[in-house]
Amino acid sequence: MIAKSKLNEIEKYWKKLENSESSFEIINLVKKVISLLDAEDYYEETADYLGTTTLKLRHLTALSLLEDKKFKFLLDLANKNLDLCFLFYRFPNDELIKFIKVNKRVSSIEKLVQLAAVRLDSLKADWKTELDNPWIAELQKLDSDVWKALADDSTMWIDFKKSNTNKIYRFSNNSKNKDWHWLYDLCRQKYIQGFIKEKDPKGKNIEHHIEIIKALSLN
Repeated sequence: MIAKSKLNEIEKYWKKLENSESSFEIINLVKKVISLLDAEDYYEETADYLGTTTLKLRHLTALSLLEDKKFKFLLDLANKNLDLCFLFYRFPNDELIKFIKVNKRVSSIEKLVQLAAVRLDSLKADWKTELDNPWIAELQKLDSDVWKALADDSTMWIDFKKSNTNKIYRFSNNSKNKDWHWLYDLCRQKYIQGFIKEKDPKGKNIEHHIEIIKALSLN
């Protein structure tokens, strides 16, 4: 359960985010909100508290991982609307240019969100998957022992549920129920939080962490 003091802090930034008209401030506030969500299990509770959805928070999580320059470009293109910004993020450059040209006379943000969502749905499923996460194929190449070791590590992570540790273990065996998008998001999150790192406190290389970091181009 997330602490009430943390929920209050998130709410403070959330209210500022809803009223901000500055790209730089919006980017900063998004990153502050997501940085306080230091466990995936908090998303539903936080969404309820803010009167939003877990999907919205996951979209903001994806945007928070962008470089500021790319984030600002998409945000300005979306007229500061984060829903449209996320949809634009999912477009490849050539398709985004086409979409903007075709719909340049559409002034309604709500209409643009609808049109962008329809356009994305019309794209091939495998193409969308690769766009959403080009590093998934790199994760899938890693030896199963990497995920067994990471699952062992996760037993020491603060507020990390045993069910999620078991979920990581699935990637070390022949289980068919594997959510690579979930694993990708988890690895990015734990890298940002400092749980996935190249060296331990004694300065010794953590080999399975190094393999994950290289696969996700995080260094």
